[in-house]
Amino acid sequence: MSLLHKVSAWLREPLASFVLLGLLIFAIDRLAIRGDSNLGAASTHIVITASQQATLVENFRSEHGRAPTTEELQARLDRWIEEQVLYREALALGLDRRDAIVQRQLTQKMRFLIEDATLLPEPSQAELQAWLDQYPERYGQGPAVSFEQVFLSRGRHGDRLHAEAERVAQQLQRDPRAFVGLGDPFLVGQSVTAADSGRLRREFGADFGAALAKVPPGQWSGPIASGFGLHLVRVTDRTSLIPARLEAVEDRVRLDYQLAQREARNREALVQLRARYRIEYEDSAG
Repeated sequence: MSLLHKVSAWLREPLASFVLLGLLIFAIDRLAIRGDSNLGAASTHIVITASQQATLVENFRSEHGRAPTTEELQARLDRWIEEQVLYREALALGLDRRDAIVQRQLTQKMRFLIEDATLLPEPSQAELQAWLDQYPERYGQGPAVSFEQVFLSRGRHGDRLHAEAERVAQQLQRDPRAFVGLGDPFLVGQSVTAADSGRLRREFGADFGAALAKVPPGQWSGPIASGFGLHLVRVTDRTSLIPARLEAVEDRVRLDYQLAQREARNREALVQLRARYRIEYEDSAG
């Protein structure tokens, strides 16, 4: 393989663009600060570049709608110099190495740097279709269930809740159609139509939908518990998942696909970074 091909192959690696961007930022930082990270004489040398001065002027103009006076600009420069002095003194004391908040902020900046350096190719239609086929429930319609219910409130019946549910269940067995008016009022009423899993979770709680899925249709069953009390239910209809067509949900699919690809690239870059370190575990005391 020629050197050009080797370089091209390396540039396609997830970490390659991160390394290049990191080197570029490092070089710019060194030119701007002129060695302020050293703990010797160079750390006391602060250079206020023409670009930095122009930035302070532009920031003032954006805030006040006019250029700063000489005194106002000097005040901004003095504040910037103070920040540089305090920052370098903090580095000299090693505060960045002993402060958990600073470490978290630097860690977050590194994560952003990796994300910014990860260039994602535009996905093909075949890749988007494969993603849609892998997660049809995210984009399709349904499945959904329609049912009738008799609700018994935990707050109203207290310790007699289960006994009351048994009494109502026996009444429904004798006359399955005489459910209107039985039980206690519930926010969505006694008839629920075409409720998908999200709606069931919002209106009845996390476990209600899974329990309802096991109920045979056409007969009174339960009770099923929710965060509000007990529900005797009769399933009247179930619909299967209706898959979405790619052209109808392409924007959502592309966004989800690219987010997943970015997360995978970030994880791979972190694995490669971690491989550069030798990690040891001390024996725990006792």
